[in-house]
Amino acid sequence: MDLVNLVAGVSGAVVGGGIAGYFSIKATEKAFKNQRLLAQENEAQLLNNFLLAIYDELDTLYDRYSDTVGGYIEGLKEGDALNFYYPVVSDFFIVYNGNSFLLGKIDDDVLRKKIVATYTLAKGLIDSFHLNNELVSKFEFANKLYYESKSDIHKEQASAHYQQLIAYAKTLKAGHYEFKEQTLSLLALLRKRDV
Repeated sequence: MDLVNLVAGVSGAVVGGGIAGYFSIKATEKAFKNQRLLAQENEAQLLNNFLLAIYDELDTLYDRYSDTVGGYIEGLKEGDALNFYYPVVSDFFIVYNGNSFLLGKIDDDVLRKKIVATYTLAKGLIDSFHLNNELVSKFEFANKLYYESKSDIHKEQASAHYQQLIAYAKTLKAGHYEFKEQTLSLLALLRKRDV
């Protein structure tokens, strides 16, 4: 009798332990699955917020750029120069620069490449404005020397610097249109994705 009770007790404990272990494993799997789903939802929300911020940043910067020097560049005629300083002294790309680690998480290859290309063009355009500002400074300095000295050599230097400004205006205009096309295309793509 004692042996039967012992076997029954051990069998019951083993079966009970097995059932408890099974449901414990199932509960752990379900908790893990829920955690993974929640993490995926959080990452999707983070990426969506990043894309929304990219949209807002580019839309705002492009509107400001278009209302200032962008419109002026479009109005440049053949032989015109951008003969004024365009101040570009701060970091305008706070969202992009501060969250660039999120770019690799964008699973849409076309969108990711378009974002990188747009910001690369924007940064290149800023570098172009810096160079144009240097050319303006050289022209103004040479022109000042000419007016002070009335020397032909300073007049020739001022004229040469102005010709550089005229030639560089073509580069600026080409960069402007490339940036404009890329930016408007990216903004349209983001709107299409309901960002």
